[in-house]
Amino acid sequence: MATGYAPLNASLHHGGWPTGALTELLCHQPGSGELHLLAPALAQLSTAGHSLVLIAPPHLPYAPAWQHWNIRLEQVLVVHTKTLRDQLWATEQGLRAAAGGAVLTWLTTANLSVPQLRKLQLAAQAGAAGLAVLFRSHQVATQPSPAALRIAIESTAGACQLTILKQRGGWSGQSLRLPRPAIFSQRAIPTQHLPTPQPVCATDFEPAPVAPPQIRTGARQLHQPLQ
Repeated sequence: MATGYAPLNASLHHGGWPTGALTELLCHQPGSGELHLLAPALAQLSTAGHSLVLIAPPHLPYAPAWQHWNIRLEQVLVVHTKTLRDQLWATEQGLRAAAGGAVLTWLTTANLSVPQLRKLQLAAQAGAAGLAVLFRSHQVATQPSPAALRIAIESTAGACQLTILKQRGGWSGQSLRLPRPAIFSQRAIPTQHLPTPQPVCATDFEPAPVAPPQIRTGARQLHQPLQ
């Protein structure tokens, strides 16, 4: 799947994100530009009618920013979990049911074993996920992983510095710099510090104006935890 960034496409095997396989994006902290990097692919999938499942995101998605990226909000489902076990279960189920859609899960504080990662890789393959992304800490860069693609992301002034650590069937070690708008350079507000479930801004999200506590998109509510 094309990434939407010509220099990145040129560096990736088959010219884009792998499908039906895991992609790991390794960041020093959430909000390093990882969602901005995925936005073109997410917009493509949602426009085609595929679901975008976000599992345990550290920040609440700000709907107007996602609309600015041409992502159809009615295709977005946010899943909140309380434990790592629940998150891994939800991720596996989401991947098995992806059928061409996207599953994004934030595992930035988890130290996963190779068998746990392999189980997710098999689920992504079985469900033919269009985009299966694990967000993990930069600290696990030297640890083994069955993921088809691993990219380290470092946020710099006005840009994302990408290093391809591993890609199945292609060369690794390439480094490239992708500029990004200044609007994505603002600091994030952790959701646990918010008194009510209001939209917040991560470096990938626009600053949040005063907004209603819930935004309905079809039959789903982006800011209401699942029961």
